[in-house]
Amino acid sequence: MKPFTYHCDPIRIVFGAGAISALRAEADFHNIGRLIVLCSKSRVDLARRVSASVADRCAGFCDASAPNMPRAALDRVLDDLKRHNADGFVVIGGGSPIGLAKAAAAATKLPYIAIVTTYSGSEMAARWRVGIADTQVGGDDRAALPATAIYDPELTLDLPAHTSAASGMNAMAHAVESLYGPDTNPVVQAMAEEAVRRLATSLPRVVDDPRDLAARTDALYGAWLAANFRAEVGLEHAIAQRVRQWFGLDHAHVHAVTTPYAVAFNAAAAPDAMERIRRALGVADAARGLYDLNVRLGLPTGLKDLGMHEADIGKAVEVVGAVKVTHPRPVGKADLTEVIRQAFFGQPPRF
Repeated sequence: MKPFTYHCDPIRIVFGAGAISALRAEADFHNIGRLIVLCSKSRVDLARRVSASVADRCAGFCDASAPNMPRAALDRVLDDLKRHNADGFVVIGGGSPIGLAKAAAAATKLPYIAIVTTYSGSEMAARWRVGIADTQVGGDDRAALPATAIYDPELTLDLPAHTSAASGMNAMAHAVESLYGPDTNPVVQAMAEEAVRRLATSLPRVVDDPRDLAARTDALYGAWLAANFRAEVGLEHAIAQRVRQWFGLDHAHVHAVTTPYAVAFNAAAAPDAMERIRRALGVADAARGLYDLNVRLGLPTGLKDLGMHEADIGKAVEVVGAVKVTHPRPVGKADLTEVIRQAFFGQPPRF
């Protein structure tokens, strides 16, 4: 085994069915006595229900969360925290509210508790962003991380099957890129391979029966494993993040679409990673296995199915090409054009 460095961020994890019952104890642990609850407009009722144990400490609810974390939403959160003299907060939801919470925590240094209801894994990454496309600002700050993340699979039972599938494949993207990132290591590889296996076996069960608690538990655990380590930005994330921002596409669905093509492009340069993906999926080809999993889950396979236009391919190549990408196989403009073109049309990947 080669020498390696592994860093684990100090986030308390409470996981399992009924884990939401630990909310008050976690607030006590972090000395949060006056808080606001952050959520999206569609999840206010859920937020009120799951935060009932700290209702006496709750100064208000902020439903500012919106896709792509607009600056106006962050300003509203910061204003609410100041106006209510909060010494911490609770966020409930998936990538958008948690992304907003990270930006707020980075700005205020206040502790917060993340109650996770999707599979995006945003809560485990110190990187935060606000805004879209060329107006985006962000940073990488450990203060952006939650003090505690609560994973209660019972809170995911009402997440629609299609949304669950896309969110789960977003988690899959984190896992597979972590296998061949330049900063990978044996600890990460073990977690990532198990994440691929858990997600691949549980997501079809979730789609078939969204109320299957055992499947939901496996999917949430797989998503947490996948989120534990984020490789430096690779081809898949560079494409998915820039394309969805520039063309207004759904975040999770873009990750689901682009992952098989990025894996196919890197396959020859990362044989060990491909073997782990094949083994975890139980397939002969890693990229085709991920593509077929999208099909099994009923997800779109092409960016054209998400609203992107063929005329946008050139602009997509331009904006993605401006991102520094680190992965096993160097990518030139012609390579990038081919990857995005294949991802646009959505046929099985071939390189």
